[in-house]
Amino acid sequence: MNISLVAERYAAALFELATEKNLVEEVYADSKLISQTCENSRDLRLFLKSPIINTGKKRAVLHAIFEKDVHQITLTYLLIMVRKNRESLIPEIALQIIELYKSYQNILTVHFKSPVLPDADVTQKVLELMKNYTRSDIDLKSEIDESLIGGFILSWNDKQYDASIRREIEEMRNAIAKVNLYTQKIIRSS
Repeated sequence: MNISLVAERYAAALFELATEKNLVEEVYADSKLISQTCENSRDLRLFLKSPIINTGKKRAVLHAIFEKDVHQITLTYLLIMVRKNRESLIPEIALQIIELYKSYQNILTVHFKSPVLPDADVTQKVLELMKNYTRSDIDLKSEIDESLIGGFILSWNDKQYDASIRREIEEMRNAIAKVNLYTQKIIRSS
């Protein structure tokens, strides 16, 4: 079974429980904290994946790390994951819950790549454009990609809008490569 499919199922179960108990915001905040903690701590990720460390030790460590910072329902769920030997999925489950929350709140994550970080005016225009186009609230993630030379790439869900200079150069290169000058010369001379 695909790991991400398993993580999606566990995340959906916790999110459904949070919805029933009116704890969606709390579980979302907890998932962000868990995701950031796992992302920032390579040791924690390795600890969760280790088959050598027994479940009692893993439960104690997770309890100590998150007891004061997460809601009881989230902590209980983390401990259940350890009991079911699914603790290695905890970082991915947290990311899946964040995505479920965004879908629940009609928030769309849009990635904006450009050679330089956009200024406030460009950011505002992109937000307005995407909000009108998708009819969703936009969570804009900007990143620098100097290989674009100029322009930008917008990507969301399975869609992408590429307005980069790099793409235009590649298109020109491909168009030139398709032209066979030898064949054209023979046709013209006949």
